[in-house]
Amino acid sequence: MNRLAKYISHDSDLSIILRYVVLLILIVVASIMAPGFISMQNMLNLLRSFSFLGFISIGMTFVILSGGIDLSVAAILAFSGVLLGLFQHWGIYLGHVDTLSLLAPTPILFLIILSIGSIFGLINGLLITKLRIADFAATLGSMIFIRGFAFAISGGRSIFNLDGMALFLGRGMVGPVPFVAILFFISVIICSIILRYTIFGKRLYATGENPIVARLSGINPQKYKIIAYTISGFFASLAGICMAGRLNVGEPRVAEGWELDAIAAVVIGGTSFAGGKGGVINTVLGVIIIGLIRNILSLLGILPDPQEMIMGIVLLFAIVIGSLGTRKGSLARV
Repeated sequence: MNRLAKYISHDSDLSIILRYVVLLILIVVASIMAPGFISMQNMLNLLRSFSFLGFISIGMTFVILSGGIDLSVAAILAFSGVLLGLFQHWGIYLGHVDTLSLLAPTPILFLIILSIGSIFGLINGLLITKLRIADFAATLGSMIFIRGFAFAISGGRSIFNLDGMALFLGRGMVGPVPFVAILFFISVIICSIILRYTIFGKRLYATGENPIVARLSGINPQKYKIIAYTISGFFASLAGICMAGRLNVGEPRVAEGWELDAIAAVVIGGTSFAGGKGGVINTVLGVIIIGLIRNILSLLGILPDPQEMIMGIVLLFAIVIGSLGTRKGSLARV
């Protein structure tokens, strides 16, 4: 058993090294295809673009650690952007489409929208834990409903021209660094500390690893799963606000399919689909790998539909690798 445990540990180290090797290969390939790829300016631009996917991947990490999955994150992102547009053009219903007519001061609007996103996540958690609906089914239904809701309240239209504070979230710079990237890394640091050093984090890991054992240890797995989905809704909403600021538009069609990219980023980062293993820092690596793959496919001139096919293969590959790691982990505990 000791020899097997050493093998598992060694295999885990190899898995981490493999991820960095893949990242290095992607950087080299992109640099060959676009000579200016490794310039500081391009790195900062990529950092900005990675941050939007990064936010929803942070929330997805909490959910997958709890043993769940959240397909509604991209829909919440789009809905939040549409809400921001509507709330900043409240006079749209009075015919003043091109005139800012804020429902409330912009910081209050941010808090309202973040609260609504969190409530969507809370509802997902309650559906799964209290009504015992499968995670996939509950969040798939939420995804369809919320995306449809975004189309309904916007009339299927894009809502242009947000105010300066909203634009700063998505486009603003602090020196040479995009503000949204700073916000993303602050979020990563805070969430990493929460997962690693707090009672909540330890109990969330226990919930994902074995909810039955957790319950026998005095932990309420349902409570921590509900919190995980609420956190996911919060970060999806934050991503939507920042994305709307970046595009200067509330758009119900934005981020379609991003829920799969977020899942792929989390799994590629090393978080186990079975729950209870992984972390937010690892997810950052997964986000960068997914972002670089997207970037390289675009540089190759591959159209969006074939890109989705390729990303589907990447996701399947990540799941297979993750499941192999889970099986080996199970052997190590035998």
